Amino acid sequence: MFNIKQFNSEVTTEWNNYVSRAKNSSFLFYREYMDYHSDRFEDYSLMFYIENKLYAILPANRVNNELHSHQGLTYGGLIVDEHVTVARTLTLFEELNEFLRSQGFTKVIYKPIPYIYNKVPAEEDLYAIFRTTQFQLVGRDVGTVINLHAPYPWYRIRERGIKRALQNNIYVEESQQFDSFWGILTQNLQQKYGVQPVHTLSEIELLHSRFPNNTALYVAKQQNEVLAGIVLYLINDVAHVQYISASNEGKAIGALDLLFHEVIHHKLKDYTYFDFGRSTENNGLFLNEPLMYQKEGFGGRAMCWDKYEWTL
Repeated sequence: MFNIKQFNSEVTTEWNNYVSRAKNSSFLFYREYMDYHSDRFEDYSLMFYIENKLYAILPANRVNNELHSHQGLTYGGLIVDEHVTVARTLTLFEELNEFLRSQGFTKVIYKPIPYIYNKVPAEEDLYAIFRTTQFQLVGRDVGTVINLHAPYPWYRIRERGIKRALQNNIYVEESQQFDSFWGILTQNLQQKYGVQPVHTLSEIELLHSRFPNNTALYVAKQQNEVLAGIVLYLINDVAHVQYISASNEGKAIGALDLLFHEVIHHKLKDYTYFDFGRSTENNGLFLNEPLMYQKEGFGGRAMCWDKYEWTL
């Protein structure tokens, strides 16, 4: 039924047009986002056709004999539009597995899209994986999400932080000056974990220039000095926190508490969910309890990010 082709640059427009109409897409799947770090991954994204009409797409990369949901993306299962059916998705996965075997692959590692990121229900892939593979659940990270239409009360410790920030004349604003925040972020990651941000400053500035309506930086300031910041990815009905950080002074006077209060309650009226991101490491085997407690203190509650694996 399906003619399966590997993506190449000549079909970039066709790929992007499909992303724009898909029911579970986001700006992360446009090639202008996926390809900014193309030097780090061997792209093996796939396109599925029926009678020369594009039916579905799969952002992916190759590592030796393994096909991965694209590792440069937080998630990325099968991207589908309103015409995709469960029955045809069963066939698609059967033929995908046959195709991959013929190309020398031996394993698939698959990260489905969390349901809050779908414009409408779009879990045809999960049923097809259950039916057509001997899958294993090899990772389950847990993150924290606020339903902005039905938020829970904040913990008192977070409310006290807001009062402390206001007493110290902290104010919140949207900013285009990513460099003013990146120094704080980089220093914190280096000191705490010995790592750099996933994006360099030039990369995040490039992505913001390409997707100004989908990326935003909010900062907390005192006398024009940045003390804390958050970078948001704005995806359909979700505001996703890509980066959070505060200076030592900002932490001491509640800058992040005020920053989250202002952004969540006054800047995101058109959104349904506020996603703090994950608080786990090592495929979910380690839970950062203090980080999870902080996010729960803002009214967030658990949502899982799964990873499946199957042998071909």
